[in-house]
Amino acid sequence: MYAELSVTTNFTFLTGASHPHEYMVRAAELGLSAIAVTDTNTFAGIVRAHAAAKEAGVRFMVGVRLSLQDGPDILAFPKDRPAYARLCRLLTIGKRRTTKGQCELYLEDVGQWSEGSVLIVAGDVQGKMRRFIEKHAGEIYLALTPRYDGQDYGHFACRAKLAARLKLPLVATGDVLMHKGSRRRLADVLSCIREHTTIDKLGRLAQPNSERRLKSEFEMCRLFRAYPEAAANTARIAKLCRFSLDELRYEYPDEVTDGLPPNERLRQLIEAGLKWRYPDGVPLRVRAMVEKEVGVIRDLDYARYFLTVYDVVAFARSKDILCQGRGSAANSVVCYALGITEASPETISMVFERFISAVRNEPPDIDVDFEHERREEVIQHIYEKY
Repeated sequence: MYAELSVTTNFTFLTGASHPHEYMVRAAELGLSAIAVTDTNTFAGIVRAHAAAKEAGVRFMVGVRLSLQDGPDILAFPKDRPAYARLCRLLTIGKRRTTKGQCELYLEDVGQWSEGSVLIVAGDVQGKMRRFIEKHAGEIYLALTPRYDGQDYGHFACRAKLAARLKLPLVATGDVLMHKGSRRRLADVLSCIREHTTIDKLGRLAQPNSERRLKSEFEMCRLFRAYPEAAANTARIAKLCRFSLDELRYEYPDEVTDGLPPNERLRQLIEAGLKWRYPDGVPLRVRAMVEKEVGVIRDLDYARYFLTVYDVVAFARSKDILCQGRGSAANSVVCYALGITEASPETISMVFERFISAVRNEPPDIDVDFEHERREEVIQHIYEKY
């Protein structure tokens, strides 16, 4: 089974001629076993690709094309969540070094932050790259990519000899720029804008044909018929790289104060708030609501989120900045006890599950309004603390 591992979307600005969702739909139509998005120095297109792949019923792989200052382009595919985090850090480092819209990366950076990722060397291999391969032996492949210039037979043979010298396995890639060949004209227009020229002066920068389109397994295996292992390796890499964006969850601040774990601190604040809200004693109905909510918050690990919102509201009130929670948070007696909302849930008919539900498996969403003249003070507090 063939998986396309080199796809450039329109999130590689003025280069890719198709949207992420168009690739996913087309991949499903062609029956590809998997498809990756590898935009240059960015993960920007993977969210839309992930959603579209789910809808189209195609396996989507997270990937990125790393454009280096001192080496060839490298395609990187995280095998797990920590590897994805490292690649994100790598891109952040590269973008912080230069101006907005640019990314400055070196082979040394890739060596430091690519643990847990499969790498495909997509360009020429010179001295530095050879040393990199020797030092980071493991999940590194050499890309076998057609140029569609009538000389691919000789080009493939040279790459195969290079792979043998470097002791690297070959892997087939299509270097795709468009989901269908009909986008060739658009690809040329994008090149004109990128190169600051007109269509009649584009010359060799124009696409010579429509071959850099997404192709079926049959087409790709026929193209690489002399190198079947290169085509088969695409499926092997797809099997290795199982990371999915579904694994990502928001990571709340620790919110550990005076050594108290978040759940214990939240319980203390709730009890103090209940004494404040109900000076004559907590009604049995309210106590039952509290225990139910605290159990759900504990089971879903949301205590830190509630503590963060409490901190922001407490700061605002300490500075006499008007604020009040609204929306579905008004269904929570915990929010009422913490002073986030002002209406007791026992007086309204809405249920807590409208706010948080283990069945929906969605994080809580507490909306708090602050008086607009002093909202900036709250924002600055958040920046300083978090």
